[in-house]
Amino acid sequence: MSEISYSEFVAENLSSASKLFSLAECDNERVLSYLTAAMKVASEKNERILITVANKNLQKQIWEKDIPNILPSLSDKVRPAILKERFNYLCLRKFYNAIENADIYLTTEERINFFALITWQSKTKDGDLSEALHFNRAPILWKKVACEAGSCLGAQCEHFSKCYFQNAKKTAENSNILLVSHKLFLQDLQMDFAILPPYSRAIFDNAHKLPFESQKVFGRHLYFYALRNAVKQNSWCKKWEEQAAECEKLFLNLIKEIQNYSQKVKKRRIIYNNGLSSETGVSPEPLQNALKTLLGIIEQTSSEFHAQNDLGKTKDCMQFASDIRKISCDIAFLFAASHSDLVYWVECLSNPYQVAFNAEPVNVSAKWSKSLYPILKSALWTSDTITVNGQFEYLINRLGLFGKNPKTKVFSEQGVASAVSIFAADFLPKPTDESFNAELLKALCEILEKNNSNTLIFSDFGAIQKLQEKAKEQEQGKTCFFQGADGTFYNLAGFFQKEAGSVLVGTHDELKSLEDMDLPENSLIVISRLPFPDMKEPVLARRAGILKEQNKNGFALLTMPEVTLTLRRVYSALLRSGKKQSLLFLDSRIATEQYGAKIQKLFPDLKILSHRVFSTGFF
Repeated sequence: MSEISYSEFVAENLSSASKLFSLAECDNERVLSYLTAAMKVASEKNERILITVANKNLQKQIWEKDIPNILPSLSDKVRPAILKERFNYLCLRKFYNAIENADIYLTTEERINFFALITWQSKTKDGDLSEALHFNRAPILWKKVACEAGSCLGAQCEHFSKCYFQNAKKTAENSNILLVSHKLFLQDLQMDFAILPPYSRAIFDNAHKLPFESQKVFGRHLYFYALRNAVKQNSWCKKWEEQAAECEKLFLNLIKEIQNYSQKVKKRRIIYNNGLSSETGVSPEPLQNALKTLLGIIEQTSSEFHAQNDLGKTKDCMQFASDIRKISCDIAFLFAASHSDLVYWVECLSNPYQVAFNAEPVNVSAKWSKSLYPILKSALWTSDTITVNGQFEYLINRLGLFGKNPKTKVFSEQGVASAVSIFAADFLPKPTDESFNAELLKALCEILEKNNSNTLIFSDFGAIQKLQEKAKEQEQGKTCFFQGADGTFYNLAGFFQKEAGSVLVGTHDELKSLEDMDLPENSLIVISRLPFPDMKEPVLARRAGILKEQNKNGFALLTMPEVTLTLRRVYSALLRSGKKQSLLFLDSRIATEQYGAKIQKLFPDLKILSHRVFSTGFF
């Protein structure tokens, strides 16, 4: 494949005078090719082209490197812009308010962290808080200084002319190439185009992630921390302190009652269709009444600040009221479970603060088909992994493109030597056998003992815990990081990538993290089981149930496409690294089961390892 042919394909489809949708799989120089084509079409037609990506690193690369490199060679009619979620931008009013009233608005720890924010703010150009704060590490401080619609003074704000969000929004409105994240695009779609400026042509990169991300954004989710964080953000006013504490107490009581029910029925995941109260006997009424009282106090306080002509505090109260109102609405919505096209469930973890209430659509294609496709003149869905056995049907069905006659094409390099070696061990029992866990542990211990390069192991939590115990006994002298015991996979990956010869062990759910990791040279990636999707996961279970009702093969139409795409993404991530890597499967079903032959075809030159070769020659 030449980049030119792919770029020509993109340009032809984007510039089409008649409605044209297309899908293309391309594994080399994809971004530069579609960017060049999009910028040429935008300059010629003077129409805005929306480009969406899932990966923050890719978004940064495109904006800071790729676009500046391409732009000088094109017409000055190209006007690129990047727009992020409003919550990403620093609110200057809140920022200076926190500086001037630190004793009221900031805790002692936050004041220490705030010094870094002050230094960053003096240098930042776009005010993106993620440059200075990691959301997961400082969610309260982030919320205290982030731009939010409810607390925005608009043109009345003294910082309006310098507002990072407003300036980014103006630039986006004047652009003909607009770069955004999948999440922001999907939020705009969900809100019937209330966020982004109008567009009629689009490129969706990382298209393989869109069905799952649509499922999350089009759904509704509620955690205890939604209330806790909103309360902590607004601890500057004591008038609602007592009532807010009462709401938190009642929310925790509600969660604990549901946990008790979960333990009683011995179900960690409660799936319901006819209302959560009728299912569990737990009523949200006391919490809802408490939230209503809290809302009344906030609104009364807001009126008092308004009478004093304190617009800043009035708006802050309005934002707090909006947060509480949303929590109350989410509780009512999630408990009622009145929409047949949604799947409702509660994830009952042992930690009450992590219990999650969820509602997600079974089929995300309806929103795409009804809202987006009528306004688009042309669109391209692209990625290095969106086909199953060379066919696009799985993504076409997931995004409601059936009947649209999309143009499809696969671009791939032929005969390019790969630095990635693929192995599958056939000497372990099947994962369904009772002896598998014990034999797997032996194989993993042997890997820890003999492999001297960086080792990345994906397994289940039970195997991770046992391997951690064995690693302590063996004292290999290697630095080992275990997900859960030592921290989150995201945080541990940073240490793993920097330390030579280290070991990182995580769950199969973290295979997706390979797309964002910079693996060291000669890394060994071990996958203990084929990453079949959890068919007990509520939305997947409902989709499988629908296929069964239609007398269709759920394994062939749902399970295999999902595992195939997951494995293709793993291989693609290793190829993109451009480094010598080894991938080892410890699931013998690749060699023994009928569907294993299809999996073998995903990997060029896959080698099957016997126990003798594994023990003596592999390392």
